[in-house]
Amino acid sequence: MKIARVESFRVVAQRDYEGSAGLRAATVGASGSSRPRALARNDGRHLCVYPAQAEVLLVRIVTDDGLVGWGEAHSPPIPRVAQVLITDLFAPQLIGRDPLAIDAIWDALYASMRLRGYGTGVMLEAIAGIDIALWDLAGKALGQPVYRLLGGPYSTHIPCYLSGVPGETVEDRIRAARGFVAEGYTAMKLSVGRGPLDEDLDGVEAVIEAVRGDADVLVDAHGVYDARTAVAAGRRLERAGAGWFEDPLPPEDVDGYAALCQALDIPVANGETECNRWQFLDKFRKRAADVILPDVCRAGGISEGRKIALIADLHNVRWCVHASISTPIHLAAGLHLAAATPNFLLCEYPQSFRTTPLANALVETPLRPVDGFMDLADVPGLGVSFNRDVFRELCLDEIDWI
Repeated sequence: MKIARVESFRVVAQRDYEGSAGLRAATVGASGSSRPRALARNDGRHLCVYPAQAEVLLVRIVTDDGLVGWGEAHSPPIPRVAQVLITDLFAPQLIGRDPLAIDAIWDALYASMRLRGYGTGVMLEAIAGIDIALWDLAGKALGQPVYRLLGGPYSTHIPCYLSGVPGETVEDRIRAARGFVAEGYTAMKLSVGRGPLDEDLDGVEAVIEAVRGDADVLVDAHGVYDARTAVAAGRRLERAGAGWFEDPLPPEDVDGYAALCQALDIPVANGETECNRWQFLDKFRKRAADVILPDVCRAGGISEGRKIALIADLHNVRWCVHASISTPIHLAAGLHLAAATPNFLLCEYPQSFRTTPLANALVETPLRPVDGFMDLADVPGLGVSFNRDVFRELCLDEIDWI
């Protein structure tokens, strides 16, 4: 069995969920002014660019005997960059190789540009798409789910948290949060960081209080705080009872994260921006994360994700699946890795899976938690098959296999 074709497809859909990271209503101070106080403002200068629409790059690998594996490269808003890497750099290295030599292939692809400084970012996103497709293909070739090939399962009953509590006002968010509790979720994530500091935290405290005893509220700050405001915000979140404080600082500030972990009792979570095991090892050595959030479609795929999880376990750190605007290939890859690692904690279930056709409408069997848990089936590969009509409708590239 040899690799015969390596293809990639840009898939795009309307993005109808924005994340509601900031509330519209302004804080009114004691004087009646609605202007934010000078020391309580948040400029949001570290927020990244998001695409106007939901878009991903899917990878398709075909063997000479007709087996097909699917992967995903998480590269918004520039999927064409990962696509060029796959077409021009990776495909020529892959044609004719044994698709079951997954680790050796990963190492060769990573080495192909490392001396030129390409060891993270979109390079690793493109490798992730290839790697996940190879694991899916291997599972189909051997008739086993991916989690079993990885040495699992520890459990196929995977706890999830719903990511994103929407609403333009605090009342809207409280209503949404209570609705998620009614659906069976016992954890959810709330975004902050696009409004004045006090206003953000007042809203978080109100949501935490509204679901106290029924669900944990995790807080994601998107890297917008500085050292002073991160400590102040973290202490308020501790008092309120938040479940964790995610990405309060810019990702480059590893020493700052170490200091923050030391200063706070609330767990400090980070790691969705890191793309390889060496970056995570630096965090662990400095004790700069209490919980890590690697993204399997960004951090080199299942192969590298497994190494990151096991290195985390050596340092007694738990890990969670990060997922955002993506397809069920992304989520399934994270779930299989979660099932096969001992230090897994939670899986992110994005609001986009409830609102965009890029997610569950794209596949024959939707991925939806029941009472806050996802159950993995005992089927070969990742267990994801596409609705071909929806795929054709959303795909920007020419297709010759439908």
